[in-house]
Amino acid sequence: MKFPQHILVIVSGKRKEPIALARALQLAQFYDIKLSLFSCVYDPGTDLSPLLSNPHKKAIKNKKLQNRLEYLDSIKESLASSGIPITTHVLWHRKVQNAVMEICDELSPDLVIKRISDNANSINPFTMPMDWQLLRQCPSPLLIVKDKEWRMPAPVLAAVNVGAEHTGEKEFNQQIIAYAKLLSRLTDAPAEVVTTHITPMVDEAMNIPGFDPVDLKQKVTQFNQERLAEMVKESNISPDKRHVIEGLAEDRIPELANKINAQLVVMGVSAQKGLKNAFMGNTAERVLTHLQCEVLALKP
Repeated sequence: MKFPQHILVIVSGKRKEPIALARALQLAQFYDIKLSLFSCVYDPGTDLSPLLSNPHKKAIKNKKLQNRLEYLDSIKESLASSGIPITTHVLWHRKVQNAVMEICDELSPDLVIKRISDNANSINPFTMPMDWQLLRQCPSPLLIVKDKEWRMPAPVLAAVNVGAEHTGEKEFNQQIIAYAKLLSRLTDAPAEVVTTHITPMVDEAMNIPGFDPVDLKQKVTQFNQERLAEMVKESNISPDKRHVIEGLAEDRIPELANKINAQLVVMGVSAQKGLKNAFMGNTAERVLTHLQCEVLALKP
């Protein structure tokens, strides 16, 4: 796949070293990219105060926007020697997730990078409403990061669905794998891939003539192993890095990510009509609820 060349970096607050920016700069060490630095500004006291006239509200708003733009411009100036093309953007908006969607519609970035929210639970980082909304709605691939630098070595785990039947579904699975392969080069560890499945529950006591539930379980596992092998045959992912696991995705994927000490999980978080291989609705939310690592969320 082609590496994203235009990266939108969400810069919240005024930190000495914004984590999302640091991660974007690491990507720039390996690929030619351009950066757009973006901040959302909002002050409910300015917008809602009955004691301020509309001209005063407008003046205060413009001043706050100008201050934030100057901050982003100072970051841009500090990176001038890098030769990376950088633009700066600010919007006044009550909801950051909506502002991000607006700027994505305007700039069409190939990748958005955001730091996990400050007040996110350290054990369950994907519980904050803003992060959830971005994961659900951001039109571009969204990388949510925890640390300033990649951990070395740390696997990147691609979560796929081998049950994909249609061309669009299969292509989306390949996109997930390709992103994992690309990012694994930066974490100095091989990419790994996982798929989960549920075997039909049949009580052995039912004693159905000619039916062996143990044999069924083995056949389901073998079927998924063959499907996964076929899916990754052009990706050079070794057999020991392919994981076919029985159980619910929301349980097994976070367990595996923790077991292999993954840097991040690459997964689909929504699907267009007719595409079933992306993690849908509540399934995606349940997986993310249990993850303790970073995530790259892709959409078909």
